[in-house]
Amino acid sequence: MKKRVRIDSSLLSIAVLFTVFLYQFPHVYPSSRLLDNALDWLGFIVLLSGAYIRMSARGVKKAHSQQGAGLVRKGLYTVVRNPMYLGSFMLGSGFVLVVWPFWILPVFAVLFYLRFNKQIVFEEKWLTKNFGEEYETYCRKVPRLFPSLKKLWITNASTLFPWKETWSTKEIRGLACWPILAVAMESLQEWRVFGSVNIFRTVLIFLSAAAVFFMVMGIRYRDQRGHA
Repeated sequence: MKKRVRIDSSLLSIAVLFTVFLYQFPHVYPSSRLLDNALDWLGFIVLLSGAYIRMSARGVKKAHSQQGAGLVRKGLYTVVRNPMYLGSFMLGSGFVLVVWPFWILPVFAVLFYLRFNKQIVFEEKWLTKNFGEEYETYCRKVPRLFPSLKKLWITNASTLFPWKETWSTKEIRGLACWPILAVAMESLQEWRVFGSVNIFRTVLIFLSAAAVFFMVMGIRYRDQRGHA
Protein backbone atom coordinates (compact mmCIF):
# COMPACT_ATOMS: atom_id res chain seq x y z
CA MET A 1 0.00 0.00 0.00
CA LYS A 2 2.81 2.39 0.87
CA LYS A 3 4.35 1.75 -2.56
CA ARG A 4 1.04 2.65 -4.25
CA VAL A 5 0.81 5.85 -2.19
CA ARG A 6 4.34 6.82 -3.21
CA ILE A 7 3.62 6.14 -6.88
CA ASP A 8 0.34 8.05 -6.86
CA SER A 9 1.90 10.95 -4.96
CA SER A 10 4.67 11.09 -7.55
CA LEU A 11 2.15 11.01 -10.39
CA LEU A 12 0.16 13.80 -8.75
CA SER A 13 3.33 15.89 -8.46
CA ILE A 14 4.11 15.23 -12.13
CA ALA A 15 0.56 16.26 -13.07
CA VAL A 16 0.93 19.55 -11.19
CA LEU A 17 4.29 20.24 -12.84
CA PHE A 18 2.83 19.38 -16.25
CA THR A 19 -0.03 21.78 -15.58
CA VAL A 20 2.40 24.59 -14.79
CA PHE A 21 4.39 23.66 -17.91
CA LEU A 22 1.27 23.91 -20.09
CA TYR A 23 0.59 27.38 -18.72
CA GLN A 24 3.71 28.52 -20.57
CA PHE A 25 1.84 27.89 -23.84
CA PRO A 26 -1.45 29.83 -23.59
CA HIS A 27 -2.29 29.16 -27.25
CA VAL A 28 -3.08 25.48 -26.51
CA TYR A 29 -6.10 26.57 -24.45
CA PRO A 30 -9.45 27.78 -25.83
CA SER A 31 -9.23 31.49 -26.58
CA SER A 32 -12.92 32.02 -25.80
CA ARG A 33 -13.77 32.89 -22.21
CA LEU A 34 -17.29 31.59 -22.79
CA LEU A 35 -16.00 28.17 -23.81
CA ASP A 36 -13.51 28.20 -20.94
CA ASN A 37 -16.28 28.97 -18.45
CA ALA A 38 -18.52 26.25 -19.92
CA LEU A 39 -15.72 23.69 -19.62
CA ASP A 40 -15.05 24.82 -16.05
CA TRP A 41 -18.71 24.33 -15.14
CA LEU A 42 -18.80 20.86 -16.69
CA GLY A 43 -15.48 20.00 -15.09
CA PHE A 44 -16.73 20.94 -11.62
CA ILE A 45 -19.81 18.72 -12.13
CA VAL A 46 -17.61 15.77 -13.12
CA LEU A 47 -15.17 16.48 -10.27
CA LEU A 48 -17.94 16.58 -7.65
CA SER A 49 -19.43 13.38 -9.07
CA GLY A 50 -16.07 11.65 -8.73
CA ALA A 51 -15.63 12.84 -5.14
CA TYR A 52 -19.15 11.72 -4.20
CA ILE A 53 -18.65 8.32 -5.82
CA ARG A 54 -15.44 7.81 -3.84
CA MET A 55 -17.19 8.89 -0.63
CA SER A 56 -19.97 6.38 -1.11
CA ALA A 57 -17.78 3.52 -2.30
CA ARG A 58 -15.36 3.95 0.61
CA GLY A 59 -18.18 4.16 3.13
CA VAL A 60 -20.00 1.10 1.82
CA LYS A 61 -16.80 -0.94 1.73
CA LYS A 62 -15.96 0.13 5.27
CA ALA A 63 -19.42 -0.87 6.50
CA HIS A 64 -19.78 -4.19 4.66
CA SER A 65 -16.37 -5.69 3.84
CA GLN A 66 -15.95 -7.27 7.29
CA GLN A 67 -12.26 -6.27 7.30
CA GLY A 68 -11.78 -7.86 3.86
CA ALA A 69 -13.44 -11.15 4.82
CA GLY A 70 -16.64 -10.45 2.86
CA LEU A 71 -17.35 -9.65 -0.79
CA VAL A 72 -19.00 -6.23 -1.02
CA ARG A 73 -22.05 -6.18 -3.29
CA LYS A 74 -23.96 -3.22 -1.92
CA GLY A 75 -24.15 0.44 -2.84
CA LEU A 76 -22.32 1.31 -6.04
CA TYR A 77 -20.86 -2.19 -6.02
CA THR A 78 -24.23 -3.38 -7.36
CA VAL A 79 -23.59 -1.59 -10.68
CA VAL A 80 -19.78 -1.46 -10.98
CA ARG A 81 -17.03 -3.65 -9.53
CA ASN A 82 -14.48 -0.87 -8.97
CA PRO A 83 -16.33 2.31 -7.96
CA MET A 84 -13.26 3.77 -6.23
CA TYR A 85 -11.33 3.71 -9.50
CA LEU A 86 -14.36 5.09 -11.32
CA GLY A 87 -14.47 7.96 -8.83
CA SER A 88 -10.76 8.61 -9.30
CA PHE A 89 -11.17 8.63 -13.08
CA MET A 90 -13.98 11.16 -12.85
CA LEU A 91 -11.98 13.33 -10.44
CA GLY A 92 -9.10 13.38 -12.88
CA SER A 93 -11.38 14.04 -15.85
CA GLY A 94 -12.94 16.95 -13.98
CA PHE A 95 -9.52 18.47 -13.40
CA VAL A 96 -8.64 18.04 -17.08
CA LEU A 97 -11.76 19.96 -18.10
CA VAL A 98 -11.07 22.73 -15.58
CA VAL A 99 -7.31 23.27 -15.81
CA TRP A 100 -6.00 21.45 -18.91
CA PRO A 101 -6.88 21.82 -22.59
CA PHE A 102 -10.01 19.71 -23.11
CA TRP A 103 -8.41 17.76 -25.96
CA ILE A 104 -6.06 16.11 -23.42
CA LEU A 105 -9.00 14.14 -21.98
CA PRO A 106 -8.41 11.07 -24.25
CA VAL A 107 -4.71 11.18 -23.34
CA PHE A 108 -5.62 11.21 -19.65
CA ALA A 109 -7.95 8.22 -20.19
CA VAL A 110 -5.12 6.21 -21.78
CA LEU A 111 -2.67 7.14 -19.02
CA PHE A 112 -5.24 6.25 -16.37
CA TYR A 113 -5.72 2.83 -17.99
CA LEU A 114 -1.97 2.22 -18.14
CA ARG A 115 -1.57 3.19 -14.48
CA PHE A 116 -4.48 1.31 -12.92
CA ASN A 117 -5.41 -1.61 -15.19
CA LYS A 118 -2.57 -3.76 -13.87
CA GLN A 119 -3.62 -2.98 -10.29
CA ILE A 120 -7.26 -3.82 -11.03
CA VAL A 121 -6.29 -7.14 -12.64
CA PHE A 122 -4.10 -7.97 -9.63
CA GLU A 123 -6.97 -7.23 -7.23
CA GLU A 124 -9.38 -9.31 -9.33
CA LYS A 125 -7.03 -12.29 -9.17
CA TRP A 126 -6.86 -11.92 -5.38
CA LEU A 127 -10.65 -11.73 -5.11
CA THR A 128 -11.08 -14.76 -7.39
CA LYS A 129 -8.63 -16.71 -5.22
CA ASN A 130 -10.44 -15.76 -2.02
CA PHE A 131 -14.09 -15.86 -3.12
CA GLY A 132 -14.01 -18.28 -6.05
CA GLU A 133 -17.28 -18.92 -7.86
CA GLU A 134 -19.07 -16.22 -5.85
CA TYR A 135 -16.79 -13.54 -7.28
CA GLU A 136 -16.77 -15.03 -10.79
CA THR A 137 -20.57 -14.93 -10.84
CA TYR A 138 -20.47 -11.34 -9.62
CA CYS A 139 -18.02 -10.45 -12.44
CA ARG A 140 -20.36 -11.90 -15.05
CA LYS A 141 -23.20 -9.69 -13.85
CA VAL A 142 -21.43 -6.43 -12.99
CA PRO A 143 -19.07 -4.44 -15.28
CA ARG A 144 -15.52 -3.73 -14.22
CA LEU A 145 -15.28 0.08 -14.36
CA PHE A 146 -18.08 1.81 -16.28
CA PRO A 147 -21.64 0.99 -15.20
CA SER A 148 -24.67 0.94 -17.46
CA LEU A 149 -26.17 4.44 -17.55
CA LYS A 150 -29.63 2.89 -17.78
CA LYS A 151 -29.04 0.82 -14.66
CA LEU A 152 -27.65 3.85 -12.86
CA TRP A 153 -30.79 5.80 -13.66
CA ILE A 154 -33.30 3.15 -12.64
CA THR A 155 -31.48 2.06 -9.47
CA ASN A 156 -32.63 3.79 -6.30
CA ALA A 157 -30.25 6.59 -5.33
CA SER A 158 -30.40 5.58 -1.67
CA THR A 159 -29.26 2.12 -2.78
CA LEU A 160 -26.31 3.44 -4.77
CA PHE A 161 -25.40 6.19 -2.30
CA PRO A 162 -26.64 5.15 1.16
CA TRP A 163 -26.59 8.38 3.14
CA LYS A 164 -25.01 7.15 6.38
CA GLU A 165 -22.19 5.23 4.69
CA THR A 166 -21.53 7.94 2.09
CA TRP A 167 -20.85 10.61 4.71
CA SER A 168 -18.95 8.36 7.14
CA THR A 169 -15.33 8.47 5.91
CA LYS A 170 -12.50 10.94 5.42
CA GLU A 171 -13.28 10.98 1.68
CA ILE A 172 -15.73 13.76 2.57
CA ARG A 173 -12.73 16.12 2.62
CA GLY A 174 -12.52 15.74 -1.14
CA LEU A 175 -15.75 17.69 -1.59
CA ALA A 176 -13.91 20.78 -0.33
CA CYS A 177 -10.22 20.17 -1.01
CA TRP A 178 -10.41 19.14 -4.69
CA PRO A 179 -12.63 22.08 -5.75
CA ILE A 180 -10.41 24.54 -3.85
CA LEU A 181 -7.35 23.20 -5.69
CA ALA A 182 -9.21 23.35 -9.01
CA VAL A 183 -10.31 26.95 -8.42
CA ALA A 184 -6.75 27.97 -7.54
CA MET A 185 -5.27 26.29 -10.62
CA GLU A 186 -8.00 27.66 -12.89
CA SER A 187 -7.23 31.17 -11.62
CA LEU A 188 -3.57 30.66 -12.53
CA GLN A 189 -4.64 29.38 -15.95
CA GLU A 190 -6.80 32.49 -16.53
CA TRP A 191 -3.88 34.73 -15.67
CA ARG A 192 -1.63 32.93 -18.15
CA VAL A 193 -4.19 32.56 -20.97
CA PHE A 194 -6.24 35.75 -20.69
CA GLY A 195 -3.90 38.03 -18.78
CA SER A 196 -6.37 38.66 -15.96
CA VAL A 197 -8.02 36.77 -13.11
CA ASN A 198 -11.60 36.92 -11.87
CA ILE A 199 -11.66 34.47 -8.98
CA PHE A 200 -15.16 35.60 -8.01
CA ARG A 201 -16.46 34.38 -11.37
CA THR A 202 -14.64 31.05 -11.01
CA VAL A 203 -16.07 30.52 -7.52
CA LEU A 204 -19.53 31.44 -8.81
CA ILE A 205 -19.18 28.89 -11.62
CA PHE A 206 -18.22 26.25 -9.05
CA LEU A 207 -21.09 27.15 -6.73
CA SER A 208 -23.61 26.97 -9.59
CA ALA A 209 -22.22 23.56 -10.61
CA ALA A 210 -22.38 22.37 -6.98
CA ALA A 211 -25.97 23.65 -6.67
CA VAL A 212 -27.03 21.73 -9.77
CA PHE A 213 -25.21 18.57 -8.66
CA PHE A 214 -26.74 18.48 -5.18
CA MET A 215 -30.16 19.54 -6.46
CA VAL A 216 -30.21 16.61 -8.89
CA MET A 217 -29.01 14.24 -6.17
CA GLY A 218 -31.67 15.59 -3.79
CA ILE A 219 -34.42 15.09 -6.38
CA ARG A 220 -33.21 11.55 -7.05
CA TYR A 221 -33.28 10.70 -3.34
CA ARG A 222 -36.69 12.30 -2.80
CA ASP A 223 -38.41 10.89 -5.90
CA GLN A 224 -37.22 7.38 -5.25
CA ARG A 225 -38.26 7.52 -1.62
CA GLY A 226 -41.70 8.53 -2.86
CA HIS A 227 -41.87 5.53 -5.16
CA ALA A 228 -40.55 3.09 -2.55
